[in-house]
Amino acid sequence: MLKRKIEKVLKEWKNMPNKSSLIIKGQRQCGKTFSVLKFAKENYKHVVYLNFWKIPTIVPFLMVPIG
Repeated sequence: MLKRKIEKVLKEWKNMPNKSSLIIKGQRQCGKTFSVLKFAKENYKHVVYLNFWKIPTIVPFLMVPIG
């Protein structure tokens, strides 16, 4: 199995004492979802996966620039 750089980042995030939300950005089809779900299943008892892009009424809210 290919070792991805994101695995180290996810482990560091998990060990942060005051962690906040985690946003994963990157090109399409590069393994973001796979890596995060794999990490979650290996490190947490319960995992909830929400794909907001599959809910058409939510998409306009995701397109609002932050900052």
